[in-house]
Amino acid sequence: MSLRPARRLPRRFNRPVTRETKLLVKRRNRTTRRVTDRVRKIQRRGGRLLIAVRKSFMQWLILVGVGLVLLMGGLFAFSPIVRIREIRVVRTNARLDIEEVQHILAPLFGRHLFFLPEYEVTNLLKDALSDLQEVEVSKRYPSLLHVRIALDPIVARLRILSPEDAADPQDYTGSGAGIDFLTERGIYIVAPMLEVPVEIPTINLVDWGVRPEPGTELLIPEFLDRIAQTERALLQQFGHHVQATTVYLRAQEYHLQIDQGRELWFDTASTMDKQLLRYRTFLRNVPLDSVQTYVDLRLTDRVIYK
Repeated sequence: MSLRPARRLPRRFNRPVTRETKLLVKRRNRTTRRVTDRVRKIQRRGGRLLIAVRKSFMQWLILVGVGLVLLMGGLFAFSPIVRIREIRVVRTNARLDIEEVQHILAPLFGRHLFFLPEYEVTNLLKDALSDLQEVEVSKRYPSLLHVRIALDPIVARLRILSPEDAADPQDYTGSGAGIDFLTERGIYIVAPMLEVPVEIPTINLVDWGVRPEPGTELLIPEFLDRIAQTERALLQQFGHHVQATTVYLRAQEYHLQIDQGRELWFDTASTMDKQLLRYRTFLRNVPLDSVQTYVDLRLTDRVIYK
């Protein structure tokens, strides 16, 4: 149902308003407005006061928090409680000498644990341990430094032959201080007891000029990989089991002994594939039984055998 539009009342229905009534209404409206304004003013003052109190409380809370942080930081920085009093070494290789590592890390005792960078511990160990592979350093507050050390794995037993021993490697007696080994990075180490694999190859090292010292790099990893690849290729392509390996250090060549004492001579002047191709061509023309001592595969234009 639609509503009729609003219209003004007819004049005859309007009540006359006296002057006293107008004054009364005006006085009441003025009183109500005054009370409302006063209430609103009080509310505005209370709101501003509450905001000021809250702001002041937050400022004091921040100041107290910063003060506590500075106080704890000062106590943490200068307190002797957080200085290194114990170094715990965990080894993954039995050949690692714990006492030697403790002696290497001895300058760290008394240092502040928080301000000690991990790379400083790693550099100390790298400078002293040539066969170091990995170092994990962790801090255990308040005063414990935890160090986990892993050394390079061993890939071969090493026999450093003198010119007299080279003629008959069976007479080799060792270095006298322990067993000579070679790591996967070609580092020469000497240790009395090791967790070596059951099947570990032996490398005879000759032509070394000055006798190597433990901790020096004798062979680069690429040279060791070349020897291993050659041994696998001889087994897969020709059925030869390598029984002994002799490395000539200065000449950068290696001799692999196969069945019946025969040797195959390789070097790094040409690729392994080319030298194996020469050996395959040689076997097509000369039976292996006619070889008594060696087959020289180093030359590019011919193969020499004896």
